[in-house]
Amino acid sequence: MYAYISGHLAEKGTDYVVIDAGGVGYRIFTNTHALSNLPSENAKLFTYFVVKENEQSLYGFLTEQEKDMFIKLIGISGVGPKMALSVLTTLTASELAAAIISSDTSAFTPVSGVGKKIAERIILELREKVSSDNLLADIGGVVANNPESEAVNALVSLGYKRAEALKAIAMVKDKGNTTEELILLALKRLG
Repeated sequence: MYAYISGHLAEKGTDYVVIDAGGVGYRIFTNTHALSNLPSENAKLFTYFVVKENEQSLYGFLTEQEKDMFIKLIGISGVGPKMALSVLTTLTASELAAAIISSDTSAFTPVSGVGKKIAERIILELREKVSSDNLLADIGGVVANNPESEAVNALVSLGYKRAEALKAIAMVKDKGNTTEELILLALKRLG
């Protein structure tokens, strides 16, 4: 119903914001990443409207990639909007995609309310729906002559699976500037 809502950030709560758009205050549940990075003027969240028998709620995200991952998560039996939001508070969309692609149930351990069975269900049901494109979007789009893409290609040539290499580089991309630094940091992580 609502693709996005933009306006003045009127209020912040622990798990929601209120955006004043044209004189109407929209209460939007969101993750901590959006709470800490949303500007007070020209605030914009990509939204998803959830209608239940006794409740109507808006959920908002800084990127369309997060919103798409949220929609995929709530499509899984046993995963509601609050749990999906909890997953996207703990893991970025690319970290979630990496965990799904590499079948890493341990990535879900820090997520409140997600046990091993739910983690396995998420991986099983989303494996076909999540591709390495979800990882690339958060890395900034892997293109030729990009240190991240060169590091991923180097790890693949060393025998690591592409999903493992993408996940490792996504985890260390902010800690290194050169291809060599990224490879060393990723190898330590994979180690």
